[in-house]
Amino acid sequence: MASISFFNRGKVENKESTIWVRLRDKNIDVKTPIPYLKCKPKDWKNGKCIVTSRNSNIEKAEINIKLIKLETKIISEYSNYKPELDLKEWLDLIISPEKVVSENIKQQSDNILLFIDDYISLKKDVVSDSTIKKANVVKQLLKRYCDDLRARKKTFKHLKFSDLDNSFRVDFEKYCLRENYKISTTYRNLKFLKMICKVAESLDLVVHKHTFLWKFDIEKASKNIPKSIYLTFEELDKIEKAEMPNEHLDNARDWLLIACYTGQRVSDYLRFNSSMIIQDDENQSYIEFNQIKTGTKMQIPLLHKVQNILLKRGGEFPRKISDVNLNLYIKDVCKFADIDEVLYNGKTMTIEREDLSKITRKVFGDYPKYELVTSHIGRKSFATNFYEKIPITYLLNFTGHKTERQLLAYISKTDVEKAKSTAKIFKSLGF
Repeated sequence: MASISFFNRGKVENKESTIWVRLRDKNIDVKTPIPYLKCKPKDWKNGKCIVTSRNSNIEKAEINIKLIKLETKIISEYSNYKPELDLKEWLDLIISPEKVVSENIKQQSDNILLFIDDYISLKKDVVSDSTIKKANVVKQLLKRYCDDLRARKKTFKHLKFSDLDNSFRVDFEKYCLRENYKISTTYRNLKFLKMICKVAESLDLVVHKHTFLWKFDIEKASKNIPKSIYLTFEELDKIEKAEMPNEHLDNARDWLLIACYTGQRVSDYLRFNSSMIIQDDENQSYIEFNQIKTGTKMQIPLLHKVQNILLKRGGEFPRKISDVNLNLYIKDVCKFADIDEVLYNGKTMTIEREDLSKITRKVFGDYPKYELVTSHIGRKSFATNFYEKIPITYLLNFTGHKTERQLLAYISKTDVEKAKSTAKIFKSLGF
């Protein structure tokens, strides 16, 4: 288990010396100074400043409080991300993020595209892969927008932070609308750009003041868009009992059922293997893992439906498969199981524009349900099926969401379905 200690290297008893921090774990021993915390060697003992009732010193007490907070922060970050590359740089970033940022991001003009490159380079070892992916997505979108703007305005060279006023936002939203982006997607991209602007401002780059006043009502923007579909318990039973014509669809079917009865993201459940399974003293089986996206340590019970799949396969999970192939195969799985209710919803398609260039967008229309199934449907199905059946607290423990609001975004029941569920609950209570 990782441990943190603080020490003072000063040789002159009455001269202030920089406090150092030491991180130790198995095969790991990293030390680095804390440049903004100092203490005289004569006032230092057992990893903290000496504060006595007779000789109370507010400054020393504040240093000790900062050391406690720093220890908690380092252990928390280390537990979440388990950094393996350049631990010294990672520890410096935790202790003095402003200093490391300023050392790693070149002093440059406020060219947003170049800045995002530096942001990605700096953050790649301390944030989730999904954050880096999002940064790249926003960068490529802004690059296409700049190309379009350059074609419209010959004098335009590059997009600067000082250009991000309300006129930019209006023009950018119009561009995204022409490119068939949903307004909710545009808002999320602008929201991420606003976060990048805050980083830039912390480095003394000039950011237009309008940027920090932007508001994004993503829920309101999405209210007229159909909620993502989910598989009901009845449909899951049909899928479980359906005859599959070949082994690769049978394998994909089992992964789909595991997704729907564990409630995890595809990046997590496709990593499941028997070595992750543990048992308690009551012989209840759990699967233990760290979520890829959040770093959250999870321990969730294996429901009977999942245990039956493992028994079918000699105690092992289904054969490994890529998420790309899984997305293709489970559509066929659901087709063979007659999951064919026609629904109005969005399906990702390649669109050819007037200039013959192609873009990939979600196109809304009436489709059979099996065509709308994706690898993420398991998480939505679990949240929707078990919502109102078990307390929210337990559901949050299962999915790993931090707040009830985050979880509710996954609940895909219609108003009619919610009304029926409410009626059943009151009926069971005798009302």
